[in-house]
Amino acid sequence: MSNTFSQRSAPRVIFFGMLGSFSLPSLASLLASGIDVCAVVLPSSRRQEGRPAIFRREVYHPARSLLPVVHSTLHANIVQLADECQIPVWEVQRLDDPATLATLSAYEPDAICVACFSQRIPRSLLSLPCLGCLNVHPSLLPANRGPVPLFWTFRTGEEYTGVTIHLMDEGMDSGPILAQECIAVDDGVSYAELEAQCAGRGGQLLADCVWKLAQGSAIPVPQDETKSSYHPAPSSADFLIPVAAWGARHVYNFVRALSDWDEAITLQIGDEQFVVRQEISYSHTLPASELGPKGEQDAAYYRVGEHIWVRCLDGWIVVSGN
Repeated sequence: MSNTFSQRSAPRVIFFGMLGSFSLPSLASLLASGIDVCAVVLPSSRRQEGRPAIFRREVYHPARSLLPVVHSTLHANIVQLADECQIPVWEVQRLDDPATLATLSAYEPDAICVACFSQRIPRSLLSLPCLGCLNVHPSLLPANRGPVPLFWTFRTGEEYTGVTIHLMDEGMDSGPILAQECIAVDDGVSYAELEAQCAGRGGQLLADCVWKLAQGSAIPVPQDETKSSYHPAPSSADFLIPVAAWGARHVYNFVRALSDWDEAITLQIGDEQFVVRQEISYSHTLPASELGPKGEQDAAYYRVGEHIWVRCLDGWIVVSGN
């Protein structure tokens, strides 16, 4: 294919995403902005011997409207939206297989857009589209590179995060930045709520960047490697909170954000550990109404009924625990 944009009426895009909620706003925004999404690619849900490297995903539906609908609130995932808009959906087992490259090359994409994808994009695909490959990343790059950046936003107690659109290279979230927007981490916001904010704004920025690339007005800015940070996927140890080293607000927001995850959150209080069932509130000072028996307010923690008051680096957090 040509290595320059063909000046069609709209840029032609292959979209890479997953069934989770983060991918949907980006696909919806591309479609709503008039971009020609010619195919959707998903990582195969289960790698199977004998299956081809890439195969067409068939979607059964008894009936549907003849008119495409691109409002993401009407769809649970990108497969439903793609099906409604009559966009072919492919599942891929091996991105670096020649059959995958041949299948996707046939669409002659001007750009590849990625919003949450579990496989690394190989050089052969990165170099396929003339406008490049764009990724939606929920952090203010170059900070918090890696697969689960919002977890680390809460783990490190950041008051702000954001979303970045960058051109992809063979590194991990290291390509030049096209657009970026800061998002406040409000007290008590859940992981899902913050992710939705990043996904929604990221989808709008993604569509804008594709058009700017097509029009020649985009200005890629190299990332400052001296300010970069990378975090892997969290392990069980990353759900342990050393309360003596964290402020009360930090502890509260981490517990609130991750309370719906399957992993147990544990408070490390001196030599003791408490599994947190539910966060209640936090306070920078211990209210007089909650003072326990004489001397308890100087302890690392004390119980009031089913609640545990826990001293943090600054302030107190109230939780229900074991």
